[in-house]
Amino acid sequence: MNDMNLPVPEQDPTASPATPKRWRWITAVVVAVVVGAALGTAVAKATERDVLAERTAALEQREAEVAQRDTDTAQKEDSLSLRSDGLDTRQAELDKISADLGRREQALLPKEQAAARSKITKDGIYLVGKDIEPGTYQTSGGSGCYWQRSSGTSGDFDDILANGNESGQAIVTIAASDVAFTTKRCGSWQRMS
Repeated sequence: MNDMNLPVPEQDPTASPATPKRWRWITAVVVAVVVGAALGTAVAKATERDVLAERTAALEQREAEVAQRDTDTAQKEDSLSLRSDGLDTRQAELDKISADLGRREQALLPKEQAAARSKITKDGIYLVGKDIEPGTYQTSGGSGCYWQRSSGTSGDFDDILANGNESGQAIVTIAASDVAFTTKRCGSWQRMS
């Protein structure tokens, strides 16, 4: 057989030499996918970096705020400590003054009691030596003033040592031996001696 005699395969007239074109499309799609993936990864990494940078900045800002608050708190604590020390000092001073006033008050108490027993301010029966001190008293005066010195408190006429009905000022000497002194409508009495 002769090479020439070989039949030539028939080509399909509808078949096209598309195989090289098909490879071009496949290559283009693969390249596009690879480029897209690379770009997507780059964008994602850039976005992650931006988010990380924002979070880092926010965290640093919060740390700075906390540090400032700590500083402010420390300053306030120092200020409060100074005030507390000042208040403690002031309290000690006030305690000392209070103790001094208490001693003075105790020293004045007998004098105040004696002064109170040297004045009669209202109507009533007063025990000599307990409610009033013996001595000479003068009244401020009153209309229909009645006074009475007594040797007892039984109410008997025998208990009356002296009495009087006065109009205006009166002066009465109450002896240490008197038991009681009675006053009605005389106003106040003040010890003269």
